[in-house]
Amino acid sequence: MQKFFSGGMSALRRRHLFGAVALLIFGQAALTAGAADQVVEISAAQEKALGIETATLRASSGGEIGGLAAQVTVPNSQLHLIAAPVAGLVERIPVAVNGSVRAGQVLARVLSPALAELQRGYVQATVQAQLAADNLQRDESLYRDGIIAESRLRATRGQHAEASAALTERRQALRLAGVPEASIVRLASGQGPGVAIDVRAPADGVILEQMVSVGARVDAATAMFRLAKLEPLWLEIQVPMAALPRIRVGAVATVPGGQASGRIISIGRNVDANQTVRVRAEIGRGAASLMPGQMVEAAVATGGDPVRGAFAVPSAAIVRLDGRSLIFVRTARGFTPTPVTVTGEVAAGSSATVTGDLRGDERIAVRGVAALKARLSGIGAE
Repeated sequence: MQKFFSGGMSALRRRHLFGAVALLIFGQAALTAGAADQVVEISAAQEKALGIETATLRASSGGEIGGLAAQVTVPNSQLHLIAAPVAGLVERIPVAVNGSVRAGQVLARVLSPALAELQRGYVQATVQAQLAADNLQRDESLYRDGIIAESRLRATRGQHAEASAALTERRQALRLAGVPEASIVRLASGQGPGVAIDVRAPADGVILEQMVSVGARVDAATAMFRLAKLEPLWLEIQVPMAALPRIRVGAVATVPGGQASGRIISIGRNVDANQTVRVRAEIGRGAASLMPGQMVEAAVATGGDPVRGAFAVPSAAIVRLDGRSLIFVRTARGFTPTPVTVTGEVAAGSSATVTGDLRGDERIAVRGVAALKARLSGIGAE
């Protein structure tokens, strides 16, 4: 073989062969290097047919984790479960679900024979307590005059204490039944509230759920309404384990879609099955744009310094070609593939931070990128 190359092939022919090989290698490298200088020309009709969508390039804060799945919830301290105070029949309900109510507003009226029994018991206990008080006053006077023994005075004192305890118990039962204090005071003169009791709102809020209807029979402690104050709200954010060390209590949390924001108030101590940790934020600004149970995307500031020349892009906007990362920048003729350096992936791969030769106001392709890559490679071009 060596003889063939040294003697069987002329020097001129060897030079031509080596030159062709070098030209092929250089041409391939030039093709790869020049991919970014090409323009994928495409008309507006073709762009629409291929499902290509664009978005304005957004500067990255360098200290934010975005695209995190989150759910809106109501803080526990702002939830109220309103139950029937006594057994009875629901006569009327002057409010409705999604309606706003004020503290003390009537939510329902319940007709209850049991309420009449409670009132009768209270009146009887009042009479017995007054009688016991009179007996105690009389026996104390007789004891001071030496007419009765001390044992009788002690017995009278015991009867008075027992009657007072019974009266307190009956009063508490009426309070639990929702009878106002003013109505309880009037009971001694026979001016009770009758057999109807009003169920009132314990606080300002919105009725999220109604569990009973007019004409329904309820037992004591039957759930009737679920009431909530909707400002502020909680945001239960699912943060991947890898990103958790970058998050601190007090960091800013935002919901870009709802233009709402707040602060992180707690970080979970257990890991879910999908290897995420629940981080809770309290949303104060813009909470009115959110609803309990709503699923949203959230972003959490990590407190890092902004990265100069860094941009946040959807991961779907980045294509890999010949070992390099490219994004497609919109131009008057079509799309120009522009090299970028991926400096970080966030939100479980839904978005990324990139740097490159970019001004920051370009529009880039965020959907239909595969079609642009195919045309750049010469596939599907007309």
